[in-house]
Amino acid sequence: MTEYTVETDFGALHIRRVDHPETILRAVRVYSFRTVYAVSGRGIEGCLAVDPSFNDAECGDIFLGPERRFAAHPTEFSVRCGRSGSLSARFDGTVPKTDPVLVVDGAEVLSPLTSLPRGSRTDFEVTRRAGAYASAPVPALIAAKTLQVVHAVLAFHEEDASLVDRMDVLYTQHRAADRRKSALNDLRHAERMASDLDGRIQRLRAYLDAGATVSTSR
Repeated sequence: MTEYTVETDFGALHIRRVDHPETILRAVRVYSFRTVYAVSGRGIEGCLAVDPSFNDAECGDIFLGPERRFAAHPTEFSVRCGRSGSLSARFDGTVPKTDPVLVVDGAEVLSPLTSLPRGSRTDFEVTRRAGAYASAPVPALIAAKTLQVVHAVLAFHEEDASLVDRMDVLYTQHRAADRRKSALNDLRHAERMASDLDGRIQRLRAYLDAGATVSTSR
């Protein structure tokens, strides 16, 4: 199923998965792992994209510092919409591509600043484009409408398990090189810490051994 209509608190919302968005939305960034949806409803018009996302939890303690634990598979979604940054043509004349544009009651809403866990309908702060590199809060009604749009699209997206799995594989492949580089950097840092700790352990043992020798010689 590529189309779906759902009733929201603000009326019917029509959702349609956009096949081959690169041929239709020429000014929009398109990736192999990205799924684009067109939405329309009362005061709602435009598109938004759903990307897989990793949740690399940070933990650690006060002595060793934070540790990033790399997730093996994507477990969240990144919802992308709104044009951030300058829209002016570059020096070579090309126009920068952006995320899809979603307009709610006249406001061009921007992507959530955080990834959203799968299987839940997490709320987030909704902002609008207020200039090339600026954003602004939106009225409560626009925020409520936007949240319902995003939640409805994510519910529709998650219903297609084979699509989600396919996008997860493509995203994992896309991120493999840079995530491996990050993990190697963290490993080198941990190995330096281990070397420093080993040196500290050896010095403490040497001190304690020397103290024991002095005590037994008296």
